[in-house]
Amino acid sequence: MNTRIIKNISVIFVFVIVIVACGKDEVYPDVYDYNPPAQLNDGWETASLKSVGMDSFPIEQMVNMVYGKHYKNVHSIVIVKDRKLVFEEYWPRNDFGMNSKDYLGKYIEFDRDTRHNTHSATKSITSMVVGIAIDKGYISSEEDCIFDYLPDHSLLCTGGRERITIRHMLTMSGGLQWNEWDVSVSESNHDIILFNKSVNPVSYLLSKPLVTEPGTAFYYNGGGVDLLGQIVKNAVGEDIKAFSKTNLFSRLGITDYYWQTLSPSGITCCHGDIYITPRDMAKLGYLYLNDGLWDGIRIISPEWIKKSVKNHISPGVTWADGYGYLWWLG
Repeated sequence: MNTRIIKNISVIFVFVIVIVACGKDEVYPDVYDYNPPAQLNDGWETASLKSVGMDSFPIEQMVNMVYGKHYKNVHSIVIVKDRKLVFEEYWPRNDFGMNSKDYLGKYIEFDRDTRHNTHSATKSITSMVVGIAIDKGYISSEEDCIFDYLPDHSLLCTGGRERITIRHMLTMSGGLQWNEWDVSVSESNHDIILFNKSVNPVSYLLSKPLVTEPGTAFYYNGGGVDLLGQIVKNAVGEDIKAFSKTNLFSRLGITDYYWQTLSPSGITCCHGDIYITPRDMAKLGYLYLNDGLWDGIRIISPEWIKKSVKNHISPGVTWADGYGYLWWLG
């Protein structure tokens, strides 16, 4: 596994949830004393930092800096090394609150059983599920036209939209007019907010005119990720929630999670906000580090993982080296 791929998945492999600000004044120990994670019946073998060749001193420094609020707003940190869970810590912080000031929600005493909002890392999980659907032959290829799996929207397969493929949605290069990055979520023309509130969000998205040739320009489009969820649903014959439970989460021993549902449409929200525990989120990261294998069982093909973290298009930002199949690179 090369350095680029390890960097690409570090957001999941070493899992840190950052919100915006702390609420209450906390009381912390004067000196942090490292202890290995507890051994549970959750599929992880635990070990000490020392046993896998890691120096505990910089880890203890990091934790003390979190306690001292040098690093703010950290809910949790877990570290996996050599297939072993060697570090986990949790801090009381504010949960995410979409409609509250500075997005600060309820103050929570986070622990290993607390499910965290993964926000747009959910997009990468959606990419995993699309890959599994392709691996299993429900979808023949990411080069297929999106309308091959959207028969109820065939009337919109015009005006150049017929050239949009599943790969274009995976790389956010579908070319449809969209307004998500350039405006505040409080503004009336924010497309993802309007999409979320739509009775038929798929039609809302596909009714947009084509403004760039598919595959030529990146523009962040959460609606396209939800569209992929509907493609999976139509291809496999069940909602992405059920399909991912059987073919991804259950196979990793992950049971304590949930997808959000958009209202009033009732479709599964694939562009954000799966709630999952850090220990389980780390399993998804390790799955990619281990070329799609978990305990010797094939979950995702290595070919899909390679494609997922390959640079397919430039996102035009300074803080990323490229964009894969719903994965930020570098």
